[in-house]
Amino acid sequence: MRWLGVDGGGTKTAFTVFDEQLAALDRLILPTCHYAQAGIDGMRDILARGVTWARGADALGPDFGIGYSICGYGENADADEAIRQIARDLAGTRPYSLVNDVEAAWAAGLEMTDGIAIIAGTGSIALGVRGELQQRCGGWDYEIGDEGSGGWMGRELLRAFTRQADGRDARGPLYDLVRAELDLANDFDIIAFAQEHIADRTRIAALSQLASHAAEAGDRSALDIFLHAAREEADMVAALVRALFADVADIPASVPVTYIGGTFRAGDLILKPLAAALPSCCRLVAPAHEPDLGPVLLLQRAILQ
Repeated sequence: MRWLGVDGGGTKTAFTVFDEQLAALDRLILPTCHYAQAGIDGMRDILARGVTWARGADALGPDFGIGYSICGYGENADADEAIRQIARDLAGTRPYSLVNDVEAAWAAGLEMTDGIAIIAGTGSIALGVRGELQQRCGGWDYEIGDEGSGGWMGRELLRAFTRQADGRDARGPLYDLVRAELDLANDFDIIAFAQEHIADRTRIAALSQLASHAAEAGDRSALDIFLHAAREEADMVAALVRALFADVADIPASVPVTYIGGTFRAGDLILKPLAAALPSCCRLVAPAHEPDLGPVLLLQRAILQ
């Protein structure tokens, strides 16, 4: 039996065909299917396009299961019902699983063993798993949460620009990078940019790349954004340690913590301060697999049970 893994994140939706040994055979990347960005109809269209592509792929064959991991699933009752209906319709008679993307990140990143997974892409969320117990932290969405995410970093970048522009902070590479990227004729033009784009989480999250470039150039404000992001991510981990791993909190490096999402492409800029900010019982480990394998692993476990 072959498998289709779907990783529906806040920036993109990845569809990967896996063979019987879970080796990736083919992959398609489409825009985000997040209902808050694409709408319910847009989500259905993107998922349908990916499943249609997979069914047309010679590698998939007629006998397959679908593992869906969808950002935002489990957070809105009306949207959840629509997501479940779409997943059922597209799977037809084939077996499928449907989970939030952080559960898939844990399953793929830690190969379904006890520990904690952090997602910090367009949004942010963490999940702790210990045996049959699960608890999530964060994931309060772009408007009121998602600390440490790309969307949060993009907003922080804009705020840092204003502080450098008016002299509250010393000007550094960040100031010039933002002016060039946004083609600002006047510093105050950033107000009009924010008024037009601040609700577009994908557009704002893309600005986090400027924070990376500025930090690499030694900009103090940009480096502080990464330090703050790492502390916010570590706070989620600490809450999950208190909830699930309190009895091993004094055992160094006993709880593995993995990470998935575009924010971590910044490498040591985020990973070093994150590792330093984690509770002492935690150890930061690279993810074992890409997240689109996660819902497939969960589906396989459900079938075997």
